[in-house]
Amino acid sequence: MEPHPNVERIKQEYRAFVEGDFSGLAKLFAEDAVWHVRGSTPLAGDYSGCEAIVDFLRRLALATHHSFMIEVHDIVANDQHTVVLAHTTVKRDDRTYTADEVHVFCTDETGLITEAWGLSSDPAGQGQFWF
Repeated sequence: MEPHPNVERIKQEYRAFVEGDFSGLAKLFAEDAVWHVRGSTPLAGDYSGCEAIVDFLRRLALATHHSFMIEVHDIVANDQHTVVLAHTTVKRDDRTYTADEVHVFCTDETGLITEAWGLSSDPAGQGQFWF
């Protein structure tokens, strides 16, 4: 059975982020998309609009010197949702954050990302990483 097309779209999103291809990343989000960042870190909040999301992801990459390593364990997708099970490791100055994460993406009928969330197995460690 062929994987759902949204599986490949999300793989493209991860590749673009890791490679620093922010113009390619922008092509994967709807203009009115929203990226939710939960928790009590300086990054917490809702980023509304493709431009704001891409700017957020660019700042994230720059603040961590492009050190994100995302090991994808599985991607499950249908026409409306894509869920990624991953292990993330990232470095910033003398700090390292590593945790299992669940990333949830909503997509529209064309496959563009309309909404996104990331959930960490170590929210306290994630918070400490950013302070």
